[in-house]
Amino acid sequence: MERNGIIKNSLIAMPANVLWATQLTTLWITMGVLSISLLKTPGAFAHADLLAFIDIVSKQIEGDPKNASLYLRRGELYRVHTDWKLAESDYDRVAELDPKLDTVGFCRGKLCFESGQNDRARTFLDKYLAGRPDHVESLLIRARLLVKLGERKAAADDFTRAIAKAPDPMPEYFLERAQAQADDDEVEAALRGLDNGLKRLGPLVGLELYAIELELARRDFDHALSRLDAISARSVRKEKWLTRRGEILVLAGQLDEAKKSFTAALSAIDALPPRLRQTPAMHELKKRVNAVLAAGSNSKAGGIK
Repeated sequence: MERNGIIKNSLIAMPANVLWATQLTTLWITMGVLSISLLKTPGAFAHADLLAFIDIVSKQIEGDPKNASLYLRRGELYRVHTDWKLAESDYDRVAELDPKLDTVGFCRGKLCFESGQNDRARTFLDKYLAGRPDHVESLLIRARLLVKLGERKAAADDFTRAIAKAPDPMPEYFLERAQAQADDDEVEAALRGLDNGLKRLGPLVGLELYAIELELARRDFDHALSRLDAISARSVRKEKWLTRRGEILVLAGQLDEAKKSFTAALSAIDALPPRLRQTPAMHELKKRVNAVLAAGSNSKAGGIK
């Protein structure tokens, strides 16, 4: 389908999902409320959707060529479509038409970050945050940029501020902060931050598993097991957690307890209905457990017996 045909030949020929999205976005744009927040995530829309949206805004620009907000909207669409040069051209036009519209600096910062222009990204984001220090998305983007630049302490500080200012922080904010802190040898701070996230958001396995990884890295096997047991207690399916428990117990040198845990894992797998027990994942898990038990049995150094 040609780009102009998307607009000119009516919307009837579009696939249903594109038709719905285009009609809705036409309404948003017509009302002047197409929010930049809709364009945060590259890949959020299909290729055809983006081309349709770009055509819609381009038509509006033809009728209102001095409207800076229209150029900003189209620039953001180009950015999401990774048309960097076209996006920058629209941002330049925004700055010419409305020098006071500072949002364009934030958009430039996003574009530079996504396109690997790290120094330019930092310049734009620093400038924007100097005027809007509590802007959550800018803080997150700069934090991720600082991680790329190896400035982990500053990155963690930005993540912390973003978490504090976000009305509903996402789990990945806590996880990314913990990763930055752990990479900076601040494991205690990383664990405190993860526990804060768990307290605020509830029990999330992704955060809990990373906390277990950090506990193991500092060889705190008791706390690692305690965290794992909390996950297992909430889970209907136990086989995966029993296997992991056995592996941790091996690391801790508690070989008899490890064997009990591995044996319980095998029993849990065998107790599953055939349709669950015979999946590739369960075959692989059972193979993994049996391999550990076999290695222990064959060990001359007093392994799992």
